[in-house]
Amino acid sequence: MSDPLGDFAAAIALDPVADEAPREGEPGGPSCHYCQVSDTEALWANPHWRALPRHWSPLPGGVLLVSTAHVDTLAQLPPERQAEFGPIAAAIETAIMALGAAARVHLYRWGDGRAHFHVHFIGRPAGRPQFAGRNLPFFEDRLPHPDDDELAGTATALAHHLAAATCPTSPADEKAP
Repeated sequence: MSDPLGDFAAAIALDPVADEAPREGEPGGPSCHYCQVSDTEALWANPHWRALPRHWSPLPGGVLLVSTAHVDTLAQLPPERQAEFGPIAAAIETAIMALGAAARVHLYRWGDGRAHFHVHFIGRPAGRPQFAGRNLPFFEDRLPHPDDDELAGTATALAHHLAAATCPTSPADEKAP
């Protein structure tokens, strides 16, 4: 059985380049969009993280978790932020699953688009096993886009779930027993 995605990848393989163009947020590249985002755009935020709706996606309920610090990788975040990542990721996964339309939640961290740490949380639609695993990001842009009202309603539901979740909300919470 052939692998259509593997065949496609082999067909577009190019020779390596000597120097890659700077990414957004790197010296010589465009300014960092995520450094300009405010808490008012977030579904949930604390002083160190913002959970943003993925409004550009045709899959309702997607979330983009962005560090407020301009660092490129999880390893560059201080240990306290690294420790927060797990509980916040769990809360986002739970919120997406609570919407009732996802069979699984995928997490993606490519690192090629912007030099600012961010992770995509995408619900794999229930009843759509053809989108399992690595296939979902390839099909995502080809799906019909929901109307703005549906996206807004989903974002509101996610915000309510995240507000009710137990995750760090302020520096004082980190010191609580």
